[in-house]
Amino acid sequence: MTAVLAEPKAPETLVPAPPRPHLPGLDGVRGIAVLLVLAYHAVPERLPGGFVGVDVFFVLSGFLITGLLLREKEETGTVRLRRFWVRRVRRLVPALVVMLTVVSAATLMVGHETGSGLRSQVVGALTWTSNWIQVHQGWSYSDQHLPPLLNHLWSLGIEEQFYLLWPLLLVAALVVLKRRASLYAVSLLALASIALMAFWYRGGDATRAYMGLDSHAFGLLLGAALALSAAPHLVGGSSAPADPAAAGASRRRTLLGVVGLAGVVAFAVLVTWNSDVTFLGGLGLASVASVALIHAAANPGPVAAVLGCAPLRWLGERSYGLYLWHWPLIVFAVRLAPPAEAEVVGCLAAAVAVVMAAVSYRWVEVPMCRDGIGVTLRRWGAALQGRGAGGVRRSRVVAAATAFTAVLAAAAVWQAPAESDVENLLRVGQEVVIDSADDIESAPEPVPDPAPSAPPRACQPVAEGSPVTAFGDSVTVAIAPVLMGRRPGSIAVATVGWQYGDVAAALRQLAAAGQLQPTVVIATGTNGTIDTADLDRLVSQELAGRQVALVTPSVPGRSWSDQAVAAVQQVAAAHDNVRLVDWNGLAGQHPELTASDRVHPNAHGQNVYNDLLSQALVSC
Repeated sequence: MTAVLAEPKAPETLVPAPPRPHLPGLDGVRGIAVLLVLAYHAVPERLPGGFVGVDVFFVLSGFLITGLLLREKEETGTVRLRRFWVRRVRRLVPALVVMLTVVSAATLMVGHETGSGLRSQVVGALTWTSNWIQVHQGWSYSDQHLPPLLNHLWSLGIEEQFYLLWPLLLVAALVVLKRRASLYAVSLLALASIALMAFWYRGGDATRAYMGLDSHAFGLLLGAALALSAAPHLVGGSSAPADPAAAGASRRRTLLGVVGLAGVVAFAVLVTWNSDVTFLGGLGLASVASVALIHAAANPGPVAAVLGCAPLRWLGERSYGLYLWHWPLIVFAVRLAPPAEAEVVGCLAAAVAVVMAAVSYRWVEVPMCRDGIGVTLRRWGAALQGRGAGGVRRSRVVAAATAFTAVLAAAAVWQAPAESDVENLLRVGQEVVIDSADDIESAPEPVPDPAPSAPPRACQPVAEGSPVTAFGDSVTVAIAPVLMGRRPGSIAVATVGWQYGDVAAALRQLAAAGQLQPTVVIATGTNGTIDTADLDRLVSQELAGRQVALVTPSVPGRSWSDQAVAAVQQVAAAHDNVRLVDWNGLAGQHPELTASDRVHPNAHGQNVYNDLLSQALVSC
């Protein structure tokens, strides 16, 4: 979400551009979008679908950029690509570099592994490839326990890649095709992008589906289609508003705008990131709703008037800086504060981000975009020096502080570890999990297992060293090396980011294939709630006749923690063949057993976790 912030209203001095009307309603759309994103990151459990704000930005960005390119083509007969890209650099790069410098330097003072992976993240930010770097590194977008400091820049990568390619494609399309044919072609591309998101998601790679330019360009393309269409708006030349007397068209536009806003808000409230709805057309529909909202906001009427109110307009004008600053500040705050205070400190960090965005807008974004980078830097120098000895001293102090921050930032990037302790233990654990999965695939054809149809047995001791089949999420991945070492022949079926539904599906699949050990361990609830009734059915049906260990998840500060723990306790108490492994209770009393994210067991905690499991299995 980069160039969706309105460029400053003052005319550009170095590279002239024809003036265009400023539309407060579109600033209001930006304000709503950035509020959704802030709420999603600060209080994710309260607005689970707030990530849709990024897609609103995508649609708006595609609409504005295409409208401006079309207007220039109609007025001058050509599109000056160099001027377009220079303006993008002025608009985006200075504020980004300031944020990267300050945030990188701050990692040395904050600690708590906030600098882990910083080098590749900064490279991705400066080359607009953050999305592809995160896909390549295999980072799971759904695992939010220790997220990268700059992971929010994936969306800037998608937008900048679009800005590099789209002007070339648009100019070529307008040369070869008429405008209406170009509209049809762009609409087909948007549908193809929606289909690609579903394709990658069905292939089991939700992060690839979400972060790929090919699979997440549909919002930008739908915005471009709106600009190419004959729909009236105030952005481009030939797309000027229709006859003001067309009251019927205005009412329909207003109605569709209200419905579009309602659709976006409903998505933000009801849909989660890892829901099938998100990837199988949900974000596409939300983008269509954004088209209706943006069209209404780009025309005179009630929607534009409401969205153009001063607070939303103020936020919208500063939305780029707010997006840049909010996520690193939230990460710093959450890493430093106790888990129970995560929501409070997240909101405080968002408030600080508003201040930083205001400073960025006033002193960096507006002058850089209006006057150019070189002129602005010289003006800063002259303003600092002022007159007399006081100005010289002030200039020296600011220069020294700037140089010191830059040196700290360079040192932080240079010495940053490639991965955090949590990422390292999960990488090692995932290798063990993959090896155990290979053992399943290479095993001979299973003999039909009578255990699932046998009547439930009472609790029976399970000897130390007996193999088990363990199902879970990233916590199971973390403890897998110790589990396999202590219990040879065991199988671990787990993936970072898995929720209860994923765990239950995997368990049923192996149960149907007759590939479960007599003892089964289930550790879920790290990433969301547990379906108590379904877990009870698993124990009663697929796991009847087996010894079962249910582990209480430890996710302090998460809204679903109490429900997940209560679900495990309830099911364990209802079945004689089920043992309760109270990892939540133990980790709560001894936080030193967990890594910096306070969720995954560290090296010592992995051994204690397995000790606790063994104690539960041998006792009845």
